[in-house]
Amino acid sequence: MIENFKIMVISIKENINELLVEKLFKGFDFSRLVNWARTMLNVGNYAESLIILANLENGTSEEIEKYFMRSITELDLPVLKGLEKQLQEYANDITLKVLNNEISQEQGFNLMVKVARVSNKDFRYQGFLEIDNDLSSMKLGGKINRDGLRIDNQESYIKEEFKLFSVMELLDIPMTLREQDYCVICGQLTTPFEKKKYQVSRPFTYHVPSCNNCKSERLKSSSQHFVKRKIIDNYAWLCDIK
Repeated sequence: MIENFKIMVISIKENINELLVEKLFKGFDFSRLVNWARTMLNVGNYAESLIILANLENGTSEEIEKYFMRSITELDLPVLKGLEKQLQEYANDITLKVLNNEISQEQGFNLMVKVARVSNKDFRYQGFLEIDNDLSSMKLGGKINRDGLRIDNQESYIKEEFKLFSVMELLDIPMTLREQDYCVICGQLTTPFEKKKYQVSRPFTYHVPSCNNCKSERLKSSSQHFVKRKIIDNYAWLCDIK
């Protein structure tokens, strides 16, 4: 009993962040928030909203979420402010668990795809969603965007995505650099610009992403693994110079 009590107390902060993020996921079971409230009461926490929440087993998702957020405020619990920070901590925690074999890679990948979907297109996580979309497309015989991704190597490919994500987070590479593409012609990383082009049919003008160095249109996306490695190597080299 004492050992279980310690575990619940130690994990309260982590559970709050998990719940704050996962309640945004489609299909979230809001009874988890009610169970959280009951656990908090059992270990000696008290707040008016917490008591209400603990008795909302038949409440609507809106009611449960309202009293969950009020409970956090009334208890003055230490949580990260802002969805961006909450998602970043959550994603890094999931990645660490996957790389340390604390959760399955499949479970971690599915969670990262959900993170990408609720992140307002935050570039950090879009790679996982792109892989998921490509895998779905492959199963239907469609085209994919990721070089080197196949049905038979998807597990190793996804593991590499986790590793590259982890390194970029550890190095705290700025988002402007993470979004660089690679130019096949000049062999440089570049922040693309939109080159205006013309055609006879409508629309008469359109724009094509092009290299800022040599103006070539032959770019490889920053989502490709070999481009991510170049970004990491280039950033590490810049840091060594500084």
